[in-house]
Amino acid sequence: MSRLWPALVIEAPSLDEPADAEGLVAAALDDFAPQAIEDLAERPLPPGGLWDPTFPPIPEPPPTPLRWRAFFSSADARDRAAAALSTTWPMLQLSVVDVPDEDWAARSQQSLTAVTAGRFIVAPPWDIPADAPAGTTVIVIEPSMGFGTGHHPTTRLCLRLLSGIDMHGRRVLDIGTGSGVLAMAAALSGAADVIGLDVDQDAIDAARTSAALNPLPPVIRFDAGDFRSAPPQPADLVVANLTGGMLRVTASALSALVVPGGTLVISGFDESEEPAVRAAFAPLRAAARIEEGTWVAVRME
Repeated sequence: MSRLWPALVIEAPSLDEPADAEGLVAAALDDFAPQAIEDLAERPLPPGGLWDPTFPPIPEPPPTPLRWRAFFSSADARDRAAAALSTTWPMLQLSVVDVPDEDWAARSQQSLTAVTAGRFIVAPPWDIPADAPAGTTVIVIEPSMGFGTGHHPTTRLCLRLLSGIDMHGRRVLDIGTGSGVLAMAAALSGAADVIGLDVDQDAIDAARTSAALNPLPPVIRFDAGDFRSAPPQPADLVVANLTGGMLRVTASALSALVVPGGTLVISGFDESEEPAVRAAFAPLRAAARIEEGTWVAVRME
């Protein structure tokens, strides 16, 4: 008898409810460590019918309302995710299901391809570029945890900010490391000491799996732990791709992890949350700010 996986079907009633549904729901789900996200939406053809394959470029299909199936390691994680989503967005339609194991993880991830963010290319093992452009760094990620693979805007934003920072010889902390992509970016950029920290052991295991796919120098390690109760030694560069709420309540603890004269990169929040997040980190100075859609990342000094 095949294993049953706890899953949650999430449907938005329209393109506009909630606004930026995919980004917001993705960030909220990330707190509950989904094992995979399967897109169930049927992508309609554009007006006029079939595309002509002889006439590039091929247009993007019209947008559709969100319809996802999220898989979890336990029924408890699924139920907590459902409760959080229904509280924040009561208009979402949520269905609790148990899905037989029919290689859903591979199916849900098979469409992922390499993405470029700044001077980094993040690629799944099946889409590693044969000839990366000069000056770029390829990071191979096994996309087993749903997010942090470079396919979420906040991960790309952090990579873009890291692209402009000289990390040679510096100590780096990646708080809430997830897949470990940001920690690996630092290690491959010449950092002298890199720690990826996450409270979720599954995330740490996934990061270690992906790390083995890369030619990483022996300066990086991934640890399970909570920086609030067991803070690591301060670092020259701290990266925290969390949620807006988490950044606000842990601003003091995160700031204390940055050595005097050091750098803090934060993301995981949108434009509506930005004033409160930046105020929480005062008196740190915002040295750079970038955005993608409604998502924001800030480099603070």
